[in-house]
Amino acid sequence: MAYGLSIARGLIVTFKHIFKPPITVNFPEETRQVPVRARTNLLWFEERCTGCSTCAQACPDGCILVQTSPREDGTLNIDRYEIDFRICMYCGLCTEACPYQAIQAGGRYDDAVYVFENMYRNRESLTREAKTYMAKTDGRYPNGQTQELSPTRTEMPTAKSRIPGAGVDGPFGPQHLHSRAEHHQH
Repeated sequence: MAYGLSIARGLIVTFKHIFKPPITVNFPEETRQVPVRARTNLLWFEERCTGCSTCAQACPDGCILVQTSPREDGTLNIDRYEIDFRICMYCGLCTEACPYQAIQAGGRYDDAVYVFENMYRNRESLTREAKTYMAKTDGRYPNGQTQELSPTRTEMPTAKSRIPGAGVDGPFGPQHLHSRAEHHQH
C-alpha cells in the first residue's frame, strides 16, 4: 500500500511542474546575464591600470604577471600584463586589491578550450576580451560603472584618496580619478 501511495505523490509533483514555465535557457543561442558578484573570468581594463601590481601581490596562486618600467613623469609604463587561467582559482582577491578597478570579475563563463595552453592570456588577448565585453555592454563595466567620454574617470571612490597620484600633469590615466573629498563635493 505504501508503495502505491509513493508513486501517487511522485506523479502529483510531476503534474504540478508540467504546467510551470521552464527555468532553463536555450544555450548557446540564449545566455543568462552574469551577476555582478559572480566569480567568472577576469577582465583587465588597460585604460584603468597604473601598473602598481597589487593584483599580482594579492594573488595566492601567482598567476598574474605585471612588468613595468618608469616613465619620465613618474608613472609606470606597463610592459607586460599576463594572467595564467590554468592555475587561477577565481578567488577574486586581485579584484579586491586593485585600487582603480582595473581588473574585475564578470567576463564570459563559456571559455572552454581544447588546447590547455590557450588559457594563458597575454596583454593583447586580455585587452581584446575587455574591448569585446565593453562593446557588448554599451560601455558598462562589470561592476556597474559606465564608460563615459573619459573612460578612466569614475564616480566610485578609490584608493586615490589615500595615496598621492604620480604624474598628475602627465598623460591622462587612472591617476586622475576623483578622490573621496572631490567625490563628496559633487
